[in-house]
Amino acid sequence: MKVLIGSTVMRLHESVPELSAQFPELQFEVCLDYNSLIEHITNTDVYLGWLSQEAFLAAKNLKWIQSPSSGTNHYLTIPELVESDVLLTSASGTHGACLAESTMGMIFAFTRGIRTCIQNQSTKRWDANRHVRSELKELTGSTMGIIGFGATGRALAKRAFAFDMRIVAVDLYPKEKPEYLDHLWELDRLSDLLQTSDYVIVMVPYTEQTQGMIGAEQLAKMKPTAMLVIMSRGGIVDQSALVEALKSNKLAAAASDVFSPEPLPPDDELWEIENMLITSHVAGGTQLEGQYAIQIFTENLSRFLNGDHALKNLVHKKRGF
Repeated sequence: MKVLIGSTVMRLHESVPELSAQFPELQFEVCLDYNSLIEHITNTDVYLGWLSQEAFLAAKNLKWIQSPSSGTNHYLTIPELVESDVLLTSASGTHGACLAESTMGMIFAFTRGIRTCIQNQSTKRWDANRHVRSELKELTGSTMGIIGFGATGRALAKRAFAFDMRIVAVDLYPKEKPEYLDHLWELDRLSDLLQTSDYVIVMVPYTEQTQGMIGAEQLAKMKPTAMLVIMSRGGIVDQSALVEALKSNKLAAAASDVFSPEPLPPDDELWEIENMLITSHVAGGTQLEGQYAIQIFTENLSRFLNGDHALKNLVHKKRGF
């Protein structure tokens, strides 16, 4: 059985010696050149990495794809993959801690004046009391609303709870509510979440159901003092509606690590909005993400070799996650 590992930002191919020692019966191969992937994947049984529609169609023996990312919407744009019997698993859980920490960092950038002080530093401006300190807030007693309560949403809620926040969440398929959560609702309670939250965090995966789910109507339900943080995927929040809400002061602030399209075009209005914080889809970075991803892959590889196709993070390809 051939296992192919492609190029990833986490350099997962560097784990091949350990994988070969653990699974000596398997043939491991590495392809770091995306342009030559087709010739390497033709007789591959298991693939870890990104692939195009053309590469998938060339992979006649393929039985299972392990995504190096928590999100799998890239793969699900390939209709032949969606309709096939090829298994698809995600790296869900890998990025829970780092996305949660990035979310809290984005909030602190505004509530603790960090963003303003960084801007002041570039002009050597000392602006302690008049314009900075008087605007600072602590999170105690405020409400965080999390849209999408999967691994990343739960990681965020644990951290928010430590800051004495009240936490509510909605989810497409809500599971057992942890003690630190005030409410876990189905998606039909989204309006309640928007109306009651001081910080609204988008953690839901990108699917046909969630595409454009936060538009002008939903943004209008938020408090004018609230902050929106977008962490999962671009296309879930209507960016034009977000621009209008920020420019008209219907929202106090927003931050986003994800956009549609990416990279965000230089002429996009979001770049120019003072109360908008932009990061370039980097929040999933952590020194541990490669280790986490390989742990998931190793566990799944053991199951797969034993004939167990109930793999960890198995994606329901029609549902989208």
